[in-house]
This record gives sequence, C-alpha cells and structure tokens, in this order.
Amino acid sequence: MGKDGSVNFLTTRLDDIVNWGRKNALWPLPFGTSCCGIEMMATFASEYDIGRFGAEAMRFSPRQSDLLIVAGIVNAKMAPVLRNIYDQMAEPKWVMSMGACASSGGIFNVYSVTQGIDTILPVDIYVPGCPPSPEGVLHALLRLQEKIQSGDTNYHRRERAVRQGGEAK
Repeated sequence: MGKDGSVNFLTTRLDDIVNWGRKNALWPLPFGTSCCGIEMMATFASEYDIGRFGAEAMRFSPRQSDLLIVAGIVNAKMAPVLRNIYDQMAEPKWVMSMGACASSGGIFNVYSVTQGIDTILPVDIYVPGCPPSPEGVLHALLRLQEKIQSGDTNYHRRERAVRQGGEAK
C-alpha cells in the first residue's frame, strides 16, 4: 500500500498477461515469392513502419520466428518446403496468408499452383488483394494481435483440444 493509502497491485490471469506479451512481440518470417513480397517489404519500410505494432524483429530462421507471412504464389514444388519451414517454427506460431495467390491460387487455376496455402498450413489471418496494400497488411496484423490476445488462433484451439484429451492436428 502506498503512503496515500492507494493499492499498488494488479490482478489478472496468467494466460492474459502471456497473450499480451505474445501479441506485442511478433517475430515475422517473410516468405515472399512474387509481387506480394514487394508490398510486404514496403510494409516493413519506414513509411508504414510495422515496428510500431511490435513486429519489426524480422527473422530469416524459422527457429527464431513465430509469425510466418506467406506472400505470393506457392507452387506445388514449394509446398513441401513451406510445410517444412512451418514445422521447424517453435510453438506458438501463427500464419498470415497475404494476397490472392497465397489465399486461393489467384488467377493461376493450374495444376502446378497450390490453390490456397490453407491446404498445407493452418492459416490464422488472410490479407485480401492483388497485391494487398501495406495498409491491408497492417490491418491484418492488428486483427491477428486481437486474436492472439483473445486466444482465438489455431495455436490456442490446438492447445485447448490437447488439454481436453483430444488430439492436436
């Protein structure tokens, strides 16, 4: 208790404070393959400055990152490589699908292009557009942070399923 009689403590749940820390310290791993990759680079540049939202520590090693940003076309030959990168990331991990090509295959409805990365990875947030604007990427990042804070991501759902005796996918 302070000298003036005020109480100087805070009560919260451990999950809430951990999720607050996770949402404000995202370490993205960029996987940019085409024009969406250029827009992703613009988002990390000084004009839009994704660092304001706690995601400026870009890592190029899957073992040091927790947010995989897939920007652009994913070919059938790249899909196993992308899955391997995802599997090497430590838990908790989140995935952002950026652009029409990563989300649905875009205009490339051919056998060699993956028709959405959600066929190979669990996606937490989608960024629409061809290519999406940096503002759209920032908006998706803020929505992802809200999902992390509220515990409504694929990671949190898997964790709850394991606690309840289910099997993690």
